[in-house]
This record gives sequence, C-alpha cells and structure tokens, in this order.
Amino acid sequence: MLISYKWLQEYFDEKLPSPEKIKDTLTMHSYEISEISKDKDDFIFDIDILPNRAHDSLSYFGITREIEMLFDLKTKFPDLNKLQTDKSLKSSDFLTLKIENPNECRRATKRLVVDVQVKESPDWLKEKLSKFGQKSINNIVDTTNFVMMETGQPVHAFDFDKLAIGTNNKKNISIKFADKGEKITTLDENNYILDEEILVIHDGKKPLDIAGIKGGIDTGIDEKTKNIVLSVCSFNPKSIRKTSKKLGLQTEASKRFEADISPELVFIAMQRLSQLASELSGGRVSEDILDEYPRKSNPYKIGISIDEINKILGTEIKEKEFEKILDKLGFEYKKIKPLDEIKKIIPTLEGKPYKFGASVSFDAPNYFDCSSLTAYLFAQAGIQIPRVSVDQYVFGKEISEKEAQFGDIVFSNTGNGKIHYETVDFIKGTKVQEGVDHCGLYLGDGKVLHTSRFNGNKVDVQNIEDNLSFKTIVGYRRFTDNEERYVLTIPYYRNDIRIKEDLAEEIGRIFGYENISYDLQKKDSDAKKDKIFYYSNLIKNFFINEGFSEVYNYAFVDSGEVELLNPLAIDKKFLRDTTKKQFNQNLDFNSVYSDLLALDEIKIFEIGKIYEKTGEKLFLSFGIRKKGIKNVKDYIEEIKNKLLEILQTKVIAPEFDDGKSYFFRVDLEEIIEKLPEVNSYEKLFKEFSENYKDTVIKYKNISQYPFVLRDIAVWVPVEIKSEEILNIVRENAGSLLVQNKLFDEYKKEDKVSYAFRLVFQSQEKTLTDEEVNHIMENVTSKLNFKNGWNVR
Repeated sequence: MLISYKWLQEYFDEKLPSPEKIKDTLTMHSYEISEISKDKDDFIFDIDILPNRAHDSLSYFGITREIEMLFDLKTKFPDLNKLQTDKSLKSSDFLTLKIENPNECRRATKRLVVDVQVKESPDWLKEKLSKFGQKSINNIVDTTNFVMMETGQPVHAFDFDKLAIGTNNKKNISIKFADKGEKITTLDENNYILDEEILVIHDGKKPLDIAGIKGGIDTGIDEKTKNIVLSVCSFNPKSIRKTSKKLGLQTEASKRFEADISPELVFIAMQRLSQLASELSGGRVSEDILDEYPRKSNPYKIGISIDEINKILGTEIKEKEFEKILDKLGFEYKKIKPLDEIKKIIPTLEGKPYKFGASVSFDAPNYFDCSSLTAYLFAQAGIQIPRVSVDQYVFGKEISEKEAQFGDIVFSNTGNGKIHYETVDFIKGTKVQEGVDHCGLYLGDGKVLHTSRFNGNKVDVQNIEDNLSFKTIVGYRRFTDNEERYVLTIPYYRNDIRIKEDLAEEIGRIFGYENISYDLQKKDSDAKKDKIFYYSNLIKNFFINEGFSEVYNYAFVDSGEVELLNPLAIDKKFLRDTTKKQFNQNLDFNSVYSDLLALDEIKIFEIGKIYEKTGEKLFLSFGIRKKGIKNVKDYIEEIKNKLLEILQTKVIAPEFDDGKSYFFRVDLEEIIEKLPEVNSYEKLFKEFSENYKDTVIKYKNISQYPFVLRDIAVWVPVEIKSEEILNIVRENAGSLLVQNKLFDEYKKEDKVSYAFRLVFQSQEKTLTDEEVNHIMENVTSKLNFKNGWNVR
C-alpha cells in the first residue's frame, strides 16, 4: 500500500518525525515498509500490510492511528459533524432500501444528494489520488476513491435518474443474489454473466453493481448527472472472495471487503462521503440516511490479568505500564473481580425473553437461551467460555454438588428436545455419555438463574429442586477462581483481537520486543529423558538399517472422525484416523517407479499421529511390497521378530496382506509406556554416529520428465559374465540410460541367456520412442557384433 508522508501530516498538528524515523518505528512495531521513494516535495511509503491487519490498516485512518500510538501524537481527524444537510430533502421520500440476504450484506446505507455539478476535481484531490496511482475522472468519482483510501471503507455513487422507478413511484434498491443469466457491464466496460451465487445491488429491473467489487456502467456518473445516490455497504468477506475468484475480478474495494472491515465503519464513511460530495459538487444532502443494519454486533470483550500477560510474554509489566499501553491502543477497560461483575449484571437480565439459538454477539442482552445467558455473563466478566451448553460442560472444571458456589454452572439432561451426547464446537465430537441440553448459573442456596421455554420463556431465578429442567442434573462446572482481572472492550476496527493471546501479542509489540529480556535455560544433567523420543528414534534407526525409507504423510485427509472447522481444501476436511489408505497409496505410487529406482521391493515406514474423537495417538506404520513372492514371508517374519525384540511385545499382526503387499500398524505410545525408563541417550547417539560416520551425501536433481523402459536379452557363451554385457550396454546407451538391472538368467547347454531391464530418462525433455529405439538399435548392433553373442 502506498502512503504519502505529506498527506499523513494533515492529520496531525505537530510535525511528524522524519520519514526514516517513521519507517524504522513502523517496521519494528507494526508493518514492514519495503521502500521510501521521493516524490517532488513528498515521500511515499510502500507499506506491506499483513492479512491480519488488512481490515484496519488499508487506509490513512489506520496508518494514522498507528503513528499516533507509537509516537504519542494527537490526531485531528475530519469533523464529521460539520456536514450541512437540507432538512426539506429526505432520502426516504424517493428511495427504499432492502437487504434480502442479511448473512451476505451486513449493513447497507443510501443517501440522496441533489443538484450536483459534475466537473473536474480540484488540484488537491487529483494530487492525492495520484499518490496511489489513481487517475482523476471527475469530482464525484474521485471523492469515492478518496474516501475509500482515507477511511478504508469502499463507497460508491449511482446516478439517481438512471435508476428504475418502482410501482410506488420510488427508486427501490435491494441487495440480493442475481438471477441466473443476468448481465452487467461494469465501469471498465467489461461484460459479466451473473448467477444465483453472485450478490448484486439491484433496482428491481437490473443489477446496478457487483456488490463490493465493481459498479455498473448503466448507472455510472457522467457530465449529465444532476442527482446522485451515495452508497456505503458492508459485505460478508467470504461472499466477496468467492465472487471475485469466480469472475476473475479483484479491485481495491474487493481487497478491503475480503479483509473483513467492520460494519461500524459504514456510517463514518457515509458522513465523510456526504461532506465531500456536497463541498465539491455544490449538491444538497438529504437530512436522513436509509440505514439497514439487520444484526448489529455487541462490542467484543476480552479479559486478562497482569499475571497472564507476563506469563505469555515473559515480561514483568506493571499495572500502570499495562494501562498506559491500553490507553495508547484506545481500548476501554476496567479492573474487576469476575463474580462481582456477574452479580451486578444479573438484575438487569431478569425477565428478558427466551429465544432458542439466541446469539451472544447479536441478540444479547435482549434475548437469551440457557447457554447464551451463561456465555454472555462470563463474557462481560472477561472470561470466554464456549457458546453451547455441552461444550461448556466439557470446557469447565469439574466440581461436586457440595463444592458448588455462586458463579458455577449446573448442567442437566431434561429429556426433552435435542440432547447433546458429544461436543459441537469445543474439541468437536468429544463424547458426553450422560447427555446435556440445559444449564444455568448457580446462585447458591439451591437457586439457579436460567431461561427456557418451560419456565415462562424468560430469564428467571428459581429453586433447583422445584424445577423440572434440573430434574436430572449431570454435573457442576467452575469457570473462574474470581481473581482480579482487566476486562477490555475491543474497538470495532480491531477484529483481529479475539483471545487473550492476541491481546498479549498487541501489548508485546507496543511494549517493544527488544525490551523483553531473555534468560538462557540452564543445563540440567538430571533432566528427565523423553521415552517417546528415545524409542521412536531407536525404531527409526532399525528400519533405516533394514533398507526402509521413512515417509511423512499429510495429517489432513478426505475422511475421518474429526472434521476441521476451516479446512484448506474440500479433500482435506478431516484429520486422519488411520494410515492404511495413505500407505497403500505410497506403495502404489512408488511401485510405479521401482524400475527407475532399481528396487525389487518398496519398503516404507512412518511414525506419526492419528486423530480420533477420543484424542491423538502415536502410531508406527510400515509397509512392504515385493515384485515376486519368493521368501517374502520369511523376510516379513524376520522383520517382525527383530521389531518385537525392540518393542518387547508379543504380537504384531498385519492389517493388510495379499501375498505381495503387507501393511502393519502399531499403537506406539501404548507399547512405549510399558518399556523401561530411559536414563541416557548414549545408545541412540552411538547408533546414529556409527551408521552415518562414513556416509557421503550426494544430491541429484529428480527429472520432471517420464522414464522409458526397454528389456533386452542376450545369448552368450557360458563363460561370459553378466557384468561384461552390461559394460557394453552402458558404453553404447549413453547418458540417457539412468538405470539397468539383470532380472533373468537362463542356462542351456553351453550358452546362457541374460535379460536386462534398461531405464531411459532425460533431464531436459520427454523422450520419444524413436529416440529410444535408435539407442536400442545401436546397443543391439554392438552386442551382436561379438562372436557367439546373439540378442534375442
């Protein structure tokens, strides 16, 4: 992102530090600045904004906030209250606005500005746009680009008179999915055919805009435009990303929406856009704004103690220093004891209506269900707990009924509705045999605060004994020891801070990583030796000595017991619960290349984890595939017996055995647990040193081109050895012969037949049959030339 030093200065009364000082400080604490370039009387910073900060930093407002914080300066952002509106002009008299898909469009605003004069932009605006390579178009369009760069919120303007008139004599604007086959020509004159998964801004007759990405030319601003509709919206980043990829269309607007900018920024950007549009065009701004905001989120809160901060960072930050950093960051905070805070809040929630599935973020504190009530109370006290009752049950510290006190949560199985027998989000799939579907906050003296459809559909305090919802109590859990902590309200523009570790990272970068002292760990000769490490490496050495190759298979697979919340790809949605399928694939894949590798068998092993709902397990897996079946079973038995001796176990049975391929899997952790404790790594290191002390490591590039196989058999006098034949083959086959192997020998009277498999491959191209045939003809000719030799 390109940022002008001169433009930044406009947000401060005090003179900014030098460009070099800003570069060094931002690089140390915030973003990497790859370059500063001179531009006449200005300096341009080329700032690399990482994805976790793109939502708040792809703007002058964002960079200004960082400079204000790091240099203890005071900003002077534009005064949005100076906007002059026309009280006689109302947007609602001419426009309607509807969001048809609230999950995709989180907020939408529209405002009418009339009697505008579209003309050339003033020099100051053209100069600012040029700083980030934007060509000036006209005063209205330039204003929209300026506001996006200043605030980070993409904005747009439509020509009001080009919008379709509805039956109500108004211009009816909706945010909806396009109809299949609808077409739009964008402002850059490119044509797109839309489908039902592409979000658009629509006037009832045509799409006006590919939502969040690009405006349409049909309602674009030109020199004839007299009245405009200002448009500022907030979209689901997933929807924008999906459409952008589908259409192959990425813009400055789509980049910002994909970064998940806050819906709270919409109003700020609308005010700034209205202000500048009026000033630069002379237009009259309507007094009202059409503002559709279906689900406004509660401010996000995080709790943390000084001890937790220092433990995470390895610092000794004091309270005053911590509070000073929070003030710099603009984080509101208060110091509380969690249970005291919960006590204060409870009276304000009694009587609130019940709503099944109520959201802590969007519905509280107006509506609750049982677990959103407890989650909300603890969130206000700076303690994050899972949202669903069964997850809370697994998350909390188990206590007995006798130990229960104010602030603990009591869980029950009502026998009605949906009973959860495994967790939903927290350690997803963890079994809960007793089943949970209800919970409440224990108040002491046998009383509980809860809500359900069976207790008057409201938040209420009731006796546990008299309440059918708690007839079958499955347990009590504790979530806090009531130690003093800070509760912080995170600003709307910092949605990257969601857990205490995020907050600790933020504190650390402002405190200065260079100020964090370090202590080298002292060597402890009596340190406990790691059994898993020791025996795993002992096993690795064994397999390597037996000619096995170690493989590392991916933990993410297409099926399994544990599903990922955010998978990398459709075929990698699960954590593996077996290695069998992967090993068969390994054996299949490598068997194809056995001739190239001159191998009669493929022997592989892996020591890795599998993942089941009950937890992780370390397994040893090994597989063998032989071309022939001669002596294979004897070899398998030999390997098994040697391994049994190391593992001191009695049985290792194959999971797969078809006579040619063998696959074994051993629960390594279970076996190692029973093995003797490790007092020293000496044996391990000694084996390693002996195995590799004289090893010369050689590297060779792997060809990206396919190999070609040819077999050749030669009758020769019985006294001729196979190596003599191979020498002639190698001399005449040239550098393209990369592998050769004797695979058959047959004697008949005074003659012997040797059959060889030859492998050809180029590092530079794909070999043709003609090229290989030519080589084989040359080899055949040389062999037949020898007296008494005959190529079959």
